[in-house]
Amino acid sequence: MRWVVLIILFFGFLINFADKSVVGLAAGSLMEDLSLSYAQWGIIGSSFFWIFPVAAVFVGVLTDKVSPQKIIAFMLLAWSLLQFGGYIIGGFATLLLYRIFLGLAEGGYAPASLRQLFAYFPPAMRARVTTIFTSGSTVGAYAVAPLVVLLLQMVGWRHTFAIMGLVSLVLLVVWVTVVPKKTPELAELAVKSNFAPKRKVTWSELYPVLLSRTSIFTLFVAFGFFCLSSWMQIWMPLYFLKVIQVSEMGMAYATLTVGGTSLIVSLSMATISDRIFKNTQNVRAGRVKVTGIGMLLGGLFFGSLYFIQSVAWAIIAITLAYGFSYLIVSTSHIIMCNQLPERTSTISGTIVAFQNVAAALCSLITGFIIQSTGSDNIVQGFQYSFLMISSIMVVVAILFIGFVHPDRKEKKVKLDDMEKAVSSS
Repeated sequence: MRWVVLIILFFGFLINFADKSVVGLAAGSLMEDLSLSYAQWGIIGSSFFWIFPVAAVFVGVLTDKVSPQKIIAFMLLAWSLLQFGGYIIGGFATLLLYRIFLGLAEGGYAPASLRQLFAYFPPAMRARVTTIFTSGSTVGAYAVAPLVVLLLQMVGWRHTFAIMGLVSLVLLVVWVTVVPKKTPELAELAVKSNFAPKRKVTWSELYPVLLSRTSIFTLFVAFGFFCLSSWMQIWMPLYFLKVIQVSEMGMAYATLTVGGTSLIVSLSMATISDRIFKNTQNVRAGRVKVTGIGMLLGGLFFGSLYFIQSVAWAIIAITLAYGFSYLIVSTSHIIMCNQLPERTSTISGTIVAFQNVAAALCSLITGFIIQSTGSDNIVQGFQYSFLMISSIMVVVAILFIGFVHPDRKEKKVKLDDMEKAVSSS
């Protein structure tokens, strides 16, 4: 059953990212139909993430108290209804509201899904499992781009939105029909119960975890990755169309190539991480170092786009930047949730919230950077965006490798649990 759950959640994440990325793929048509400037387009791209972080935290907290199966079903229904709302979009204001509400509806999907997956899979498998799950975002955002562009050309962006709403409804029916309503207990909590009786985790215990050096620098690295991810969702299609100057279908196939090949790179990184962790049982060696090195390499590859402008190198550099750095999407949850498994969804919600603050800021700033260089010199505007994002990625990677030592905290927690068990006996 656990692999069935993983597959369904994978397709849910695919839909999640296809819903948010269709706007980027339809950028040319939307900007022309609704008479939007580059600055307005930056606001539209950013608006999806304004309430998304609040939704991620709220749903994360709620999922720790309510069945994740029910939470996920409710979200799938909400996506469907919102996608049909594309028919009433008539200008900048209504498009802005559509993006804000879609962000609200999709914000909690990752925390709820990861709580479900962590209950079905043991710690030694979680980097690969989480990467497989989150790779649905890569497939949804990039690999299905030719299909989405074909739909946009055949039926227009309004009908394309509605078709995606129908797909969400189909997945909702599969989810409520196939997946058991009762979610298994986390393996860590089952182990802990052998040492000490189960207890309610208070907020006073959660705050030190969120404010620990491990959590703070992990969040910074997640911030860096989502600066890259948001650029790819909102601005990459325009980069291929306006700077590299390929056709719409050429842009779609370039996006497909980036998504497909980066998926192979990211799964390879996750496999390396799991194998090192399995052999060493050391979070720093298996998760922190592999993730940090990947982020560092990703930042350098993305920065190279400042110097080289060609279709081939753009595809190679973006693929490697995304593929090498993608591991943080999995390991951020593993590293932080490992400190307090009882609050897995709450911590995951915090991570997703922080990630999407990055997405909102970087998308907005990129829009104003490109606008400031003038419509006749957007190449320079895109080059500045490469320098900004690559610099962020390199800096946070160095800090992450240097300052995150989660195993020290884990050893202390285990000793405390054993002491409590001894004292209670």
